[in-house]
Amino acid sequence: MFAIFIICLCFHFSTIDACARDADCNLFQVCVNNVCVANNQGCNPPCVAPMVCVAPNCVAVPAPQPQPATTTTAAPAATTTAAPAATTTTVFMPFIPILFFLARRTCPPSWSLFNNNCYIASVAGRFLFNQASDWCTQTGSRVVWFDQSNAANFNSELAFVNNLAISGGSSRYWIGVNRQFGQWVWTNGSPVILSNWRPSQPDGCCGSNVTCVFVNYANFLGQWDDASCGGLFTNPQGFVCKRPL
Repeated sequence: MFAIFIICLCFHFSTIDACARDADCNLFQVCVNNVCVANNQGCNPPCVAPMVCVAPNCVAVPAPQPQPATTTTAAPAATTTAAPAATTTTVFMPFIPILFFLARRTCPPSWSLFNNNCYIASVAGRFLFNQASDWCTQTGSRVVWFDQSNAANFNSELAFVNNLAISGGSSRYWIGVNRQFGQWVWTNGSPVILSNWRPSQPDGCCGSNVTCVFVNYANFLGQWDDASCGGLFTNPQGFVCKRPL
């Protein structure tokens, strides 16, 4: 369901290249590495200009249409005969109608909203990390990562995700952390700065390819263990996906 607004503007949008945040970019763009790029979140395959992404569809911004404007023709200079009365002529001036398809600011069904992001916890089960990652990708999301802008935001999101997973029956669940070249990084590419490792973790135990992270069920505090990405364990082992609103 989309809300539709038509706004008539008498100028063209200028292209914005540099940015520090999404708000610096035009509609249907996001800020990536300080450059405004097309926002294709939720559209698969990505939209090709001039199409824009209004998830889950690519839509076209309509072409300019004419708008009538009124001009007045001045009376000619006086002569020996009476000047004709001023006449009115209607001409067409171009304008740009911008059709905004604005998705409601809500999460899809079955997803939960928290701080402008949408989350969903898997059913309780026994999932490999790659299975979790593939499922999240198919829904336009990633295995959950956490806000590291400050400790308060990190801890509040950590608690929200932990409660969401436990309420779904998964006291042990994958989160989006992987070890790459000796460094722990999130699925969105940022390095792990704030963490919630369980005491003695990470310890590299046990199995091969111990480069993934799950939340341990032992104390229900959302603490982390490193684990084999292909490991299956006795306890229910789910996952949580996250996508921006």
